[in-house]
Amino acid sequence: RDQMKKYLYLVFAFLICICVGHDVQASGPSYDVLSYRGTLTLNTWDDATYEEELVYYFKGSYNGQYVTLGSAGHMPQGFEIEIPPKVEVEGRELEREPEITNLGDGYRVKIYNSGVAHDTVKVKVTWNLKNLLFVHQDILRLNWKPISDGDRGVSKVELKVIPKFASPTATSELHVHTAYLGPEAVVTKDQANYTATISNLPRKEGVELSAYWLKSDLASLGGSSRNTGLMKEDEYHRLEEHIAQTRQWIQLFWNLILPAIILLFLLLSIYYWRKFKKATWSGVTYPTDTRMYELPNNLAPLVMASVVYSTEIDDPDSKSTFSFDKLLQATLLDLMDRGAIAYRQDGEKTILSRQNQDSVDDFERDFLNMAFGNKLECTVEHLFEDFYIDPSLYKHAKKKDQDRIRAEGREAQIQINCAVNAVARGVQSKIRSIGFPPYYRPLSPQENTLGRRAITFGFLAWFIAFLTFLARDEIFHSFSIYYWLLIVILLAFPILFSKRYKVAQRDGVINAAGAEQRYYWDSFGRMLKEIAHLNDAELQSLVLWNRLLVYAALYGVADKVAKVMKLRQIHIQNPALDAFVYTSFYHHLSHSSHAMSTYSTTATTASNFTVSSGSGGGFSGGGGGGGFGAF
Repeated sequence: RDQMKKYLYLVFAFLICICVGHDVQASGPSYDVLSYRGTLTLNTWDDATYEEELVYYFKGSYNGQYVTLGSAGHMPQGFEIEIPPKVEVEGRELEREPEITNLGDGYRVKIYNSGVAHDTVKVKVTWNLKNLLFVHQDILRLNWKPISDGDRGVSKVELKVIPKFASPTATSELHVHTAYLGPEAVVTKDQANYTATISNLPRKEGVELSAYWLKSDLASLGGSSRNTGLMKEDEYHRLEEHIAQTRQWIQLFWNLILPAIILLFLLLSIYYWRKFKKATWSGVTYPTDTRMYELPNNLAPLVMASVVYSTEIDDPDSKSTFSFDKLLQATLLDLMDRGAIAYRQDGEKTILSRQNQDSVDDFERDFLNMAFGNKLECTVEHLFEDFYIDPSLYKHAKKKDQDRIRAEGREAQIQINCAVNAVARGVQSKIRSIGFPPYYRPLSPQENTLGRRAITFGFLAWFIAFLTFLARDEIFHSFSIYYWLLIVILLAFPILFSKRYKVAQRDGVINAAGAEQRYYWDSFGRMLKEIAHLNDAELQSLVLWNRLLVYAALYGVADKVAKVMKLRQIHIQNPALDAFVYTSFYHHLSHSSHAMSTYSTTATTASNFTVSSGSGGGFSGGGGGGGFGAF
């Protein structure tokens, strides 16, 4: 169970890191890119200019901006970016000459143009390009990525292609490609010129221009001696048709088919869980807002917890009705109330001593041995001291200490388990001797199958959604906070089902008689939790405040009951319980019970101690690349 919790925590941490990682950028200024306008002017078949105009909005101070243009990937023969480009900043004088860096597969221009928060800056960079077009047998082909590596998303992208060598009647087409799940471009044509607009382009998202012009329709003055391929017009159409069909199928699969599969598995999980709940229902329903003002049965806390709530001291789940330290504290108070533990004050020391050992049950004698060790008396701070383990045992430890720490942790864990298991076995012997009717039954094979199916289909729904989330993010650069929230919600279903199924596996299924007893004790526990809101008549009906205090400790509301007793000046004849209400004895006893719980946790952790050792799709193969950012 502990291992399962660790895995679940890791999954949650991983999901959070993915989400936060999209919000936390590298060190640098905080800014948005409001718009990107790229104008590609094809002067001849071999000469072109590309003008990039970016509008930045800064949320903090900054030093400048940068723009890159690349030559990576499949580019035409003889492609060249001429240096230096022309750099302009609207309404500003540059502080120094732009810094141009050869990146090996392109160039970066750093523009030193500092400012403060709320500045809006328009940067324009004009590049001269050589041999950007592929010259095929019967067509000119543009296959180029002007954007591939933007440091921020862009609210609006506008790309223009102006072929000066083409007339309005020349046969041509332009397609703009983004990732398969990325935003689609709207392309319009005016005379021979094309304009494409894209809204909300994500960061790091690529944009590719894929166009052709039929050579026989072009002015002869644009001719070129280059021959860079054999693609024909019909081959271009087949390629674009294939890309469009692939995009359509991928969007259908990711946006409809996969969600339908996830929904189907989720519905199957819920369906089998409802059948499991119906099959394991006790057959009776009791109200959940009632109070009971007297003990349903004067049982020892450990016996009641086992019989009614199926909570054992040797295996109290962290989400059980009663925690381990509350079981300890209630049992100590119960033994004090019955005279098996005596209380006295020696100056500032509170001393507890064992009394009347012949009047206690075997499991209580084992419990006293666990609390006092081989001593007959001790201060309240030294209860359970035989099981002490240094909580800093594994803090700041090194690799060489690993085996020693594990050995100490295992030894302490075995010692604690032996003592606690002895008490638990004694409790079961006491229950058998009393002869309680069975309140729980084991799960039937059919019920086990229903529970496992509910959990399996729930985890399948989550796992497919999780893989889908990773693929959309890593392959297609399509991140959505709403999808991330869906992943978390989907994970909650199988975790909840698994938790309740494991409780039913461990404890069994409560029957009608058990449900009745559970109703009585739940009502009694509700009264204790709401004791501060009881009216005078209800408070006057309460008797045996000593027993109320014992069970208040079990339900974790001893402080609330003690507060009411102090306000009403209610005293108990038993000196230990009276001191529990009116002195710091309450805090000391609570601390000792919690300390024993901490010893167990520390031992478990030490016994397992380890020192740690140290854009996708949617394109047609165009090269180039370009980016932008600020510093």
